[in-house]
Amino acid sequence: MLNMRVLKIGIAILVVSAIAFFVIRSLVLVDRKENIPLPKNQFTERIEKEIDSLSNFPNSKFCRDVYDYVQYLIDDYYKPNPPHHPYGRLGNSQSENDQWKENFTKNLYSIYTDKFIKQAFYVFNGSEWNAEDLRFIRCEYQILRRSKLLEKGSPVDKIFDEIQAIFLKYDEISSFISTCNGFSYSDYSLSDRFPILDVKEKISRAATYRNNLLENQYVSHCSRLNDRLKEIPQVLFRAHVRYLDNKISQWSDLYSNYSSQSDYANNLYKPIKSEIDALDNDVYKVANFDKEYQKLSDNWSADNIKAYNYSYPKIN
Repeated sequence: MLNMRVLKIGIAILVVSAIAFFVIRSLVLVDRKENIPLPKNQFTERIEKEIDSLSNFPNSKFCRDVYDYVQYLIDDYYKPNPPHHPYGRLGNSQSENDQWKENFTKNLYSIYTDKFIKQAFYVFNGSEWNAEDLRFIRCEYQILRRSKLLEKGSPVDKIFDEIQAIFLKYDEISSFISTCNGFSYSDYSLSDRFPILDVKEKISRAATYRNNLLENQYVSHCSRLNDRLKEIPQVLFRAHVRYLDNKISQWSDLYSNYSSQSDYANNLYKPIKSEIDALDNDVYKVANFDKEYQKLSDNWSADNIKAYNYSYPKIN
């Protein structure tokens, strides 16, 4: 009885072992089949060589044209080319042809994207942010990001987030600088004043950008933005001087409209003179402040002299 039980257990172990053997063997065979390398030929070798060349391309020069050329080769060799290559020139069957194209397309995208990122950050790490380079990077990263080959949330996708952040900050500062460069005020009525509070806010914001390295470690490298931010106090000072100069021009030679020299002085000369005197170099901190202030003061004083001579003409 005991022997019979031992025999049954032994048979069961053999059966299980046999099943496990064939299951493992089948899994191994399937795995081997998936990893069997596709047969190469002169066309696949050429494409491999062209794709590999992208890795050796210098980071200082963009190579979209090389990418487009290799993609053209992949598409061209994939097409049926009877009678010798009815399935295309990549493989000996439709399945091989399809697999080669898929592998090459993925590999080309991966290697080119890696190279493009290095080329983009070569620009971002430099001080000369060429406008043409920036246009290319801005367009190219968006094209690559829309590709179905990009895995969302992948390290590459996160680098594209970083590039986007760089451009957002670059555009923000560029727009701010443009606003400052175009800043003007054109209401010249006697009761109006140049908007000095707006000016102070802009000068303060420019200083904040500079003190905080333009709020982005890569954007801080751009010498053009740094230089233009430094110029903003001078730009706004020129706008203020231009406003006062235009106001002086508009109100000059109107002394005859006043009943007396004192009427002119109290109601026209002194209000505008107080505006000129309100120019404050503690706001602008520019080197040419004294020169411009004196020029404005002299111009307006000349009108006061003419008014005085009009009211008290010399008697010959």
